[in-house]
Amino acid sequence: MSFLQLYGNAAFASTILEGKGVPDVFGVTWAWGVGVILGITASGGISGGHINPGVTVAFAAVGKFPWKKVPVYLIAQHLGGFVASVILYITYYDAFYNFDPKGTVVGENRSAWVFATYPRDEISIWNCFVGELVVGFLLMFTVMAIVDSKNLNIPKYLWPVFIGFMIQVTAQTFGLNCMAPINPARDFPTRVFTAIAGWGSETFGVRNYGYWWIGLVGPHVGCIIGAWAYYLSIELHWPEKKDEMEDGDIPLAIEAKERNR
Repeated sequence: MSFLQLYGNAAFASTILEGKGVPDVFGVTWAWGVGVILGITASGGISGGHINPGVTVAFAAVGKFPWKKVPVYLIAQHLGGFVASVILYITYYDAFYNFDPKGTVVGENRSAWVFATYPRDEISIWNCFVGELVVGFLLMFTVMAIVDSKNLNIPKYLWPVFIGFMIQVTAQTFGLNCMAPINPARDFPTRVFTAIAGWGSETFGVRNYGYWWIGLVGPHVGCIIGAWAYYLSIELHWPEKKDEMEDGDIPLAIEAKERNR
C-alpha cells in the first residue's frame, strides 16, 4: 500500500506545492496507476496483492477469501496508507510549510488535498456517494474478470499491469466529483494523518462532517456489488471444464480453450 500512496500523493504534492494550482490530471493518474502496479507486484507473493480493503472484503463476500483474514488485512492496508502519508510529509516538509504554513483544508492554498480527497463545491454528498458506488463496481467487476482463470486466463504476472491501467483510467475519468478515492486505505488513514499533523479536525469537518465517510464506505459497497454482479452474470455460467465450451462460444473464449488444452 505504501507504494500506491507515495507515488500517487507525491504526484499531487509535486504539482500543488509548486504553486501550479490544478494538478495535471493525466500525470497524476498515471502515477497512481504505476503505484498500483508496483504495489501489487511487491506484495503479490506474500498477500496476494491485496492493497485495497474494498477488494479484500468483496472477495470475502463472494467466498474467494477467508473472512478470518479480513481484519488483519484491513489493519495492514490502512496502516500502510498512514505510514506512506508520514513518509511523504517528511519528504516534502519544507515545501508544505512554505506553501501553506497554516495547514489549510478549504481555501486557496488547500494543501490537505495532497493527502485525502475532497468534493467540488457544486457536487452534493449524495452524488459523491453514487460516484464511488460506480467506481467501486467497475473496479471489482474488472478485477474479477482479470483473475478469473475460466475467462481469458490472463497470466498472473500480468495482473498488476492490467489492474494498474484500469486504476489509471478510472481515476482519470471518474475523478471530477470528489477526486475518486477508489481505495478506502488511500483516503481514510491519510485524513487521520492530516488531522493529527496540523490540519486539524477540519479534514473531517468538510460539509459539516458529512463527506469524510464517502471514501471509506462508498468503495466497499461498490466493490461488493461489482463482485456479485460478475459472479452472477458471468462466473456462475462457466462450464465445469473448459473442454465443455460449445462451438458457438465467442472467438476469444475458443482461443482460450485451445490455449489451455
